[in-house]
Amino acid sequence: MDESTRYTFEHLGDIFVERVEKAVSWLHNSTKGVSLTYRIHSLEKDRDKSYTRIGKRTSTLRKRNPANELFSDEDLSHLFTEFDEVDRELATARQEREERLYPHSKASEQPV
Repeated sequence: MDESTRYTFEHLGDIFVERVEKAVSWLHNSTKGVSLTYRIHSLEKDRDKSYTRIGKRTSTLRKRNPANELFSDEDLSHLFTEFDEVDRELATARQEREERLYPHSKASEQPV
């Protein structure tokens, strides 16, 4: 047997473990990307629901008392706060996905 074949047989276990580690790492990153995409879709649905609830509450307030200041309503203020939280989470998730998909792009270098 020549040296390279002998070396390969002696270190076959190491080579196998390295390949398995690479495959597991790839699988972990892929799973993280998929779950991040599902999270983004869920946050987009939550944001749309917030739009709807804000619109319904605004319509209700305008019908009841047209002269009322909309932003003095406690429920509406709570809905706006909830909407802002979902919007911030969505922006963070989108940026994280962009950084994962395009690690060397300018989008990943900009702060949130």
